[in-house]
Amino acid sequence: MSQKKYDQAYFDRWYRGPDPPVGDASDLARARTRAVAAAESVLARRIRNVLDVGCGEGRWQPVLMEIRPDATYLGIDASEYVVQRFGDSRNIRHGHFRELAYHVFDEPFDLVVCSDVLHYLTDEEILQGIDALAERTGGVAVIDIFTVEDDPEGDRVDFHLRPAVWYRTILRDAGLVPIGLQMYVHVEVADMLEALDLPEID
Repeated sequence: MSQKKYDQAYFDRWYRGPDPPVGDASDLARARTRAVAAAESVLARRIRNVLDVGCGEGRWQPVLMEIRPDATYLGIDASEYVVQRFGDSRNIRHGHFRELAYHVFDEPFDLVVCSDVLHYLTDEEILQGIDALAERTGGVAVIDIFTVEDDPEGDRVDFHLRPAVWYRTILRDAGLVPIGLQMYVHVEVADMLEALDLPEID
């Protein structure tokens, strides 16, 4: 089992170092704006709730609240440091991706974020949680993944290099349909979209 710790030292290094590779505030703002716009286009209304799985320190929460202050945000992360420091202020609860099915929610979420997470999980962990992630996607899911075909910078400890086709198969089998830019909708939502909103799938 990995001894990797997502403690304050980890986040200081990768998010607040002299040249952090994770992305600056402008990158995050663009990602947030794109995700919100996509979800609201699919739902034809403003988003009401957001689920951020593997949220880390909850960096999406303050920037989302800037443009959608009426929406609720819930983060889930396995880091005890994160929950202790940001649990109350950013509404983050402790949990693992593989245990997502055990979390009880009142309804699906308009926007689900799972960014820079899956490539750090084992095959078994992904398979244990991906169906639950799909079931909780009522609008759009943002699932940023790096594959063996990419050349990502940053933390490479416990990084699993899988081919893109592996992820496409796993996501498709869970009922998630790609709409571009690593965003997905549940197959039931996809049935309501226009034909040209979706990619051609064999």
